[in-house]
Amino acid sequence: MISTIVLIISLLLILLITIVVGRSIVKKQQIIGRPPIPVVYFLLAKMLVLVNLTFLLLKGLNIHVYRFFNPSVFIDILAVAFLIIGTVLLFLSTFRLNNDLVFGLSSSENHKLQTKGVYSISRHPFYLGFIFILFSSCLFNPNYINILAFIGAWIIHHFIMIREEQFLSSQYGDEYMEYAKRVNRYLSFK
Repeated sequence: MISTIVLIISLLLILLITIVVGRSIVKKQQIIGRPPIPVVYFLLAKMLVLVNLTFLLLKGLNIHVYRFFNPSVFIDILAVAFLIIGTVLLFLSTFRLNNDLVFGLSSSENHKLQTKGVYSISRHPFYLGFIFILFSSCLFNPNYINILAFIGAWIIHHFIMIREEQFLSSQYGDEYMEYAKRVNRYLSFK
């Protein structure tokens, strides 16, 4: 049952990425921006995410890998919860961004500052969604490679968030600073 849920969500994530990239190509919109950190670290972060997503897909396909321990039913249910919450955050932030979704810093003057919807609880719900998804992968498959990939991806993406915030502050000035006072980087509980 859990493997089926993980497989369905993994396929939904692949479909979402395919649709976002395909739509950008068809509409001739920018999807890749200027990396906010050195390119080698930016690419490393994306590769580490792919490692975690591969482990997640392996769980969905019921392919067993070496693990420190076999997760209990409680841990599997917790992992499913993180996976579902992360996927919802990822979908909501993707739809909220719509044409403004760019991996890196946008050079377009047409982008708008997002502060409503899911962006009212997190300044980076897209990244937060991925962090939850990648963490669920580690809960399903507690493996050295998976855990190190998660830690590396989170650390690098944290620095990406900081640099994106500096960029947004320079782009939107006081409007962004007021928003940043109201909404935390990861989660705001009000």
